Amino acid sequence: MLEAEITYSQLPLHDAFTTIAKQIPKPCANFFQMVADDMKQSSSDFDELWEKCVSTYIEESSLSVNEKEILLQFGRTLGQHDFFQQQKHIQLTIKHLERELQDARDEQDRYGKMAKSLGFLTGLFIVLLLI
Repeated sequence: MLEAEITYSQLPLHDAFTTIAKQIPKPCANFFQMVADDMKQSSSDFDELWEKCVSTYIEESSLSVNEKEILLQFGRTLGQHDFFQQQKHIQLTIKHLERELQDARDEQDRYGKMAKSLGFLTGLFIVLLLI
């Protein structure tokens, strides 16, 4: 969505973040609204503002350290390049986040199977104890 707002609507970052915050569900919407509000209130460097907002969001969410680093790296590139280069950076960030998503799914599969096996074995142990 951010790519579309920047590339096609050519909105300034503040307006793009506000528009996105209105269109997505709450946990992520809060992050985009926080960035937009901080941009309106603060005249500090965007990189510092982004880092502060990402750190706050990481504490409230279940994102990992790798995902935090991807978001911080992405924030360093926002607003620094022309539309074409910005689109490339957005696509690169999407690829990194997709890789993290696949890793999380693989880990979920591995631990899910282990939990099922452990539950079955625990049930079998209790049955054997009762006999």
